[in-house]
Amino acid sequence: MSEPQDSNPFTSPHGDDQPSSPELSSIPGPLAVAVLLGLLLTAWQIGEFFVIGYTDTSQQFSLLLGAAFSCLISLGLVARSSPTWAAARFYFLFHGIMAVGFCVMAFVFLKPPLAIVSGLVQAGLCLAIFSALGRESVRKYHRLQCPHCDYVNTGGDDLLCFQRRCTRCGFRW
Repeated sequence: MSEPQDSNPFTSPHGDDQPSSPELSSIPGPLAVAVLLGLLLTAWQIGEFFVIGYTDTSQQFSLLLGAAFSCLISLGLVARSSPTWAAARFYFLFHGIMAVGFCVMAFVFLKPPLAIVSGLVQAGLCLAIFSALGRESVRKYHRLQCPHCDYVNTGGDDLLCFQRRCTRCGFRW
């Protein structure tokens, strides 16, 4: 009787001739872009705090509060959670619309050009994040894919997508 070969515990369970996976991360590219843009928005808001935060105390805390929200929501997008995804989409859409409104008001009331540029930059960043979060790969990452028919959708029965319903087959999960 022949003795079985000793197995090497340090070898790969796959053959050495199989190509390695090209995937470097499980986070989709548009989500990584959204997180980086969110952190860039946070840095922009902190920079604004240092530029105008010390001269006007009424805006001081609103700038830091906006920066804290942007940072927390951006970093929270890494979690695979559909409520986090929905909250981030709503927040960045709202923030972008408010930044456009701020920019228009600054233009109408003849505020310094820095205020107009600030509104445009924040609006651009927020709307870019909003559109990146709407990509199919990001929605799939945040578990917005129907387990019944594999259709990727964003339909939620509630505002924050705690309970979702497929728009194609009507399945709830």
